[in-house]
Amino acid sequence: MQHEITAWVHSTNQQFEAHHLSCSEFKELFAGYFPEEFLARSFYVVVDQIPLPPKELLKEINLGGLFEQQLAGLTLGDTYYLLPSAADNLRIHFHELVHVAQWQHLGVEGFLARYINELKRYGYDDMPLERMAYELDAQFVAGGPVVEVWPIVQVSD
Repeated sequence: MQHEITAWVHSTNQQFEAHHLSCSEFKELFAGYFPEEFLARSFYVVVDQIPLPPKELLKEINLGGLFEQQLAGLTLGDTYYLLPSAADNLRIHFHELVHVAQWQHLGVEGFLARYINELKRYGYDDMPLERMAYELDAQFVAGGPVVEVWPIVQVSD
């Protein structure tokens, strides 16, 4: 099943590749949090509708209700997708970039396995991968001390 989700992630990112916008545009705003090289290898796409895995696939892994809520963004590997209403929201960009770092650290298969397991075990609001992203984006918005995201993501195993 995870293989099918992984294939869907790759297919979706390929489908939108021509619309990728480089996160390098955030290099000054996110300086100290994310290295310039990381931002240069990270992308976002503004879409009218967030791409979602087929419902049958989600039902097979007992996540049929996961995407019933309206999402402002979704990260798939090195690319995240945003609705137009979220495209100018730096906090959402920051949050999704934390997920890009998590994907890079854990790998596609590792991230998907962990995300699905955490979601089932803790629920969305309490899952460690999401809590980490929300805590870091809150610190950024509050103007707290600048912290490098990558070492925090690496410690999260």
